[in-house]
Amino acid sequence: MREDESHLTLKPGCFVLSLDLLEAGLRLSMPEIAKELLRSWKVVPIQLTPNSWRTIFVFCIICRKRKIEATAEIFRNHFSLACSPQSGMGIVYVKHRTNRMRINFSPRLSNNKGWTGRLFSVERRKGANIPEWDFPVRVVEPLRRADMPPFLIKEAAAASQSLNTVGVNHAEGYLTEYKLTMKK
Repeated sequence: MREDESHLTLKPGCFVLSLDLLEAGLRLSMPEIAKELLRSWKVVPIQLTPNSWRTIFVFCIICRKRKIEATAEIFRNHFSLACSPQSGMGIVYVKHRTNRMRINFSPRLSNNKGWTGRLFSVERRKGANIPEWDFPVRVVEPLRRADMPPFLIKEAAAASQSLNTVGVNHAEGYLTEYKLTMKK
């Protein structure tokens, strides 16, 4: 991108991704849970850190293994959205809620410095019969309010409760096992 362009100012219908997000497992078309999370948090894909995307995908894998439908509501019951203190660009990340599922990555993935420097723009091919993106594509400053867990009822509450004791260390192994990322 040129210096006068940023992920905050894009032409209509486009959005920005980082190569690091693809390396974290993000793919288009995006899973429905990812689109639901982006819509509920009112953020675009580039505003979530690579480890946030990894956390979403590992959560989906764990739910699949336990035969639980992975929903945005159950995810938000275990993880909250927080603003990155080092970033003035509206970068946000997911963090564990107290006494809920824990997903941890190895130390080499603990800090993805420089990931916002490997950006590229995504747009629909002209003339293609492709619908509008069904997730936010315009960057806005994330709300600085607390991300409250949703109120879950019946099956969703029971499913979420069954995940409370799950703890995963070196969770990147799940991503390579399920072919979302390559082993390095």
